[in-house]
Amino acid sequence: MIVRYASVIVCVLLLPSCLFVKAPEDKIEVQNVALSPQPEIEMSDNLVRTKAGDLIALLPKGWVFLDTRTEASADIISVAVNPEYTLSMVVSSISSGESSRERLANEGLVGLARAAFQKHSRKTSGAAKVVGSYRLAQLGARTFAGFDFSTTGGGMRTRCAVCTSSIGNHYEVSLVPLNITGRDLPDAQEQERIFRSILATVQY
Repeated sequence: MIVRYASVIVCVLLLPSCLFVKAPEDKIEVQNVALSPQPEIEMSDNLVRTKAGDLIALLPKGWVFLDTRTEASADIISVAVNPEYTLSMVVSSISSGESSRERLANEGLVGLARAAFQKHSRKTSGAAKVVGSYRLAQLGARTFAGFDFSTTGGGMRTRCAVCTSSIGNHYEVSLVPLNITGRDLPDAQEQERIFRSILATVQY
C-alpha cells in the first residue's frame, strides 16, 4: 500500500505550476497563542532531521515516512502519512529567495509565514487562500508563525507553521489533509491536536 499511494500523495502535495501568480496582499491580523510544551497524542521515536541538523521533530505513533527522493521538489525534507492515508506531515525548507530579507526585517516570522503562503499560492496557480489569520505561537523558548490555507474554500485545511533555526535556516512544518482513499478525515479538533503535538516535538 505504501508504494501504491506514495506517488499519488507526492503529486497531491507537490504539484508544481508553471504559472507564477502574485498572491494578493492579505489583511494581516496576527493572533498570539500559547502551545502546550507536551504532545497531546502519543508520538513515536521516528525522527525527522534536517541535513544541517538544526531542526528535528517526531512523527506521531504509527505514521510512516514516504520515499520521495525521486519525486519531491528540492525544498521537501520529509513526508510522512498516518496509517489511514488521510493526513500527511510535511517538513520543508524555505529558501532565502522566498523569504526576502526586507520582509523578514520588517515583519519577522509573520513575514516568513507570508512568504511560505505565497509559495503555496504559486504552486496552486492562486487557488490557495488563507483561512483565518496569521498567528504567533510560543512554545517555551521556541516561536512559530502559523497560518492555515485551503484550496477548497475551507473544506480541507492545511495547517502550517514556520520557524527560523539557530543558524538562520527557515523551515515549514505542515499537516496536510489527503483525499485519496475515500476514508473520512479526522475532524478539525483532532487535526488540531495532532498538529499541536507535532509542533511540541520540534526542536531547532
